[in-house]
This record gives sequence, C-alpha cells and structure tokens, in this order.
Amino acid sequence: MWWNMQNNIKHEKYDVNLFFVLFLFAVASCVYIYYAQEMSQYDTNFVIRQAVFFVVAFAAAFVVLHVDFEYYMYWSWVLYGFGLFMLLVLAVAPASIAPPNNGAVRWFEIPVIGSFQPSELMKIFVILVLSNIIYKHNLHYRHSLSNDVILVGKMIAVILPPILFLVNQPDMGMTMMTLSIFIALLVVSGVSYKILLVIIGGPVLGILAFIYAFYRFPNFVDQYIFSHLSAYQVERFYGWLNPFEFVDAGYQTAQALTLIGTGRMFGTNTDIYLPEAHTDFIFAIIGHTHGFSGAAFVITLYFVLLYMIIMTALRSHHPYGTYMCAGIAGMLAFQVFQNIGMNIGLLPVTGFTLPLISYGGSSLVTTMLAIGLVMSVRYHRETFMFSASEQSGKQRKARL
Repeated sequence: MWWNMQNNIKHEKYDVNLFFVLFLFAVASCVYIYYAQEMSQYDTNFVIRQAVFFVVAFAAAFVVLHVDFEYYMYWSWVLYGFGLFMLLVLAVAPASIAPPNNGAVRWFEIPVIGSFQPSELMKIFVILVLSNIIYKHNLHYRHSLSNDVILVGKMIAVILPPILFLVNQPDMGMTMMTLSIFIALLVVSGVSYKILLVIIGGPVLGILAFIYAFYRFPNFVDQYIFSHLSAYQVERFYGWLNPFEFVDAGYQTAQALTLIGTGRMFGTNTDIYLPEAHTDFIFAIIGHTHGFSGAAFVITLYFVLLYMIIMTALRSHHPYGTYMCAGIAGMLAFQVFQNIGMNIGLLPVTGFTLPLISYGGSSLVTTMLAIGLVMSVRYHRETFMFSASEQSGKQRKARL
C-alpha cells in the first residue's frame, strides 16, 4: 500500500496534460510546415527535419525537468556569464564562423548541426538570473519605494549587457524579447504600482506618439528618428505602417495579409508566394490553409499552454519557481503576440518565430528547455500525503 501511494505521488509529478498539449503542437507544426513547403519556392523537406528537432527538444526538456529547479538558481550566474561570453564571441567571430545575414550577425554556423543563435539561450539565462535577484531581494528587504527602486536598478544592470550586444548585432527582436522578460518579472516582483506605471506606461505612450507622428509629421520622423536607424530597420517601419503603399518594404506583410484573408472560415488552397513561409510567417499558412478555425485552434493551444504555466507558478512551493515560470510565460506570450501581430499587420516584422510551430531547431529546442524548467517546478514541488488540517489533527492526537 505504501509503495503504491509513493508511486502515485511520483506519477502525479509528471504533467501529462502538458505533454499532450506539446504533442498537439508537434503535430500542428509538422502539418503546417508541410503545407508551407508545398509552395513553389521550396524544394526541401522541412517536415522530417522538424520531426527530428522535436525528438531532440522533447529529450532535452525531459532531462531538464528531472533536475531540481533550485539548482538552476544556484547556477544562474554561471549560465548568465556563459551566455554573455557566447555573445562576445559572436561579436568578434570571423564571417566564416558567424556569417552576416541582411546586415546582421546573429548566428554561428556549426558543421553538421547547422546554425545556432546564442541569443535564444541567453533569454533563458536572463530569466534565471532575474528570478534569482527578485527572490533574494524580497527575502532580505521589505517593499518600500526606495527598496523597489534598488531592485529595479539590479534588474536593469542584468539586462543591459545582453541588450548592448543585441543592439550591436543588430537584433531589435531579441532586444524587445529581453525587455518583455524584464517587464513580466517586474510585474510579479511586488514593486510599487507607481514604478510599474512609469516603466510600462512610458514606452506605451512613446509608441503611440511615434505612430501618430509617423502619419501626421512624417518629415519630423525622418529627420529626428529614422536618421539614427539603419536602412534595414527603417524599411521595417515603413513595411509595418504602410505595407500596401511601400511595396518592397511591406511585401511580406501584404502577402501574409492576402493569404490570411483568402483563408476565410475553413481555409482554401492557392499558391501565393510568401517569403519565410515555414518560419516567421507560418501563421499566415495556418490562416490560409484552415482559415479562421485553424488559426483559432492554434491560438487556443497557446492559451492552454500559458494557463498551465501560470498554474504551475501559482502552485510552486518556492518563490524562485514562481518567478521563473512567470518569466517564461511572459517570454512565450510576447513571442506569440509579436509573431501573430506581424502576420496580421498589427506589429512590425521583427523576425520572431511562432514558438513550437515555426521551423527551426535552435528556437524549438530553446522553447522546450524553457518548458522543461516549468515541468521541473511541478516535478520537484513538495508533495504532502495529508492535507494541512489532517496533519494538525494528527499532531494534536499525538500530544494527547
């Protein structure tokens, strides 16, 4: 009886429902990558490769979940330092190792393995370190405006070095990702709402002001904003805010909108050229192939995944596990919002993949490693055989 009870407790540590959701993502990914590769511009079988990537990714997540998540707290600074070292090497590496792509140097070319983007791992290391900082700060200091400002300063000091490397690449997408992780963890850190209002409200107002100025005062934007950006980044803005007028800069957005629009409710089958259909613009393939119903199904899967991560965070026995899950949820939520937003013309094209759906081993394995950390929080959660009331009752009887 005791062995059966222990065995049941052990099995409950595995989140079978989460594994099933990830399996559905794997199936959806392979299905829609297949439809993408059927377009006339492709002659490569990406589905087989993606299936192999999923096997590797599941294995990596399974290994990560069996390591107590508190060990990641102890090793967070070492991992963070390793991530910065990779970004430093990438910045000084020759073109034979880190070839430029569209004027940006973001990937290592590794024989046999293929391309590897170190910033993908760096975003996880940032989550681990920021969670560590928040946990230890809240452990030693009470919340007050001055102490909260100190905590924010510590967090900014952590994200600043990787952001400087990312801006130098340049990689504005990963820069935005790092900032989204910072915001997500700041929200759950317990800092004053006044600080949150300044840090979150300021950028939101700035973005709205930029959009207004773009249409109302275009000469001002060209002279004082776009003059400080690269031509590639300026094209992204024009392609975002006026995709059908600026044909070259907004070509991808216009084509994605056309594909999604022709999908209607249940999808259709037409061959419309779309660059990066199997990676950045896989959502357009979903909307085109199975229409609104297919897109709604995929979005629902993301809601279920994020709900499971948030529930794991709330049930964690250790604050570090809560912060870590919150950071991962914020990272995934931002990436999904950004990718779908750029596919429907709501946000600028930034090169974000759709997590767990888009083709790519580096992004997929990194995402599964992050989910493995969430699984670790559940697997190593303290489990009690009796409820608190039952335990206190037994203790009273023992005293009598």
